[in-house]
Amino acid sequence: MRGILADINVGKQRRAILAIWASDTWRDVWNGLGLSVLSFPALGLALGSSDAVVWRTCQGEGLVLITGNRNRRGPDSLEAVIQRENQPESLPIVTIANPDRVLEDRRYAEEVAERLLDYLMRIDDVRGAGRLYVP
Repeated sequence: MRGILADINVGKQRRAILAIWASDTWRDVWNGLGLSVLSFPALGLALGSSDAVVWRTCQGEGLVLITGNRNRRGPDSLEAVIQRENQPESLPIVTIANPDRVLEDRRYAEEVAERLLDYLMRIDDVRGAGRLYVP
């Protein structure tokens, strides 16, 4: 696994989570993973890229996608793509159950950051899971 990619709907949440990981409590663990935090532009993805393109890019680039809760809307929705294309070796998509709360509730944000970090540390155990939720 190369790193993480925050979906366009959770950019502020990504910054909040990264700030928690930069704290004294988590800095060594986060840095020890040696993961990159990539962006849509860095990957050549348009901000309006379909969920299918984003999922396939993450799988091809070895990235865990962090997103907000997505519903199944059409054949290219994230949920539809996961159901159709997920394999045992696929990296999971991590969905923040309540993205707005990450920005409003520090304790909730810490729970999200901690659970996400746990998944990243145990990535081989959660491959093929499809979608994981935090917290």
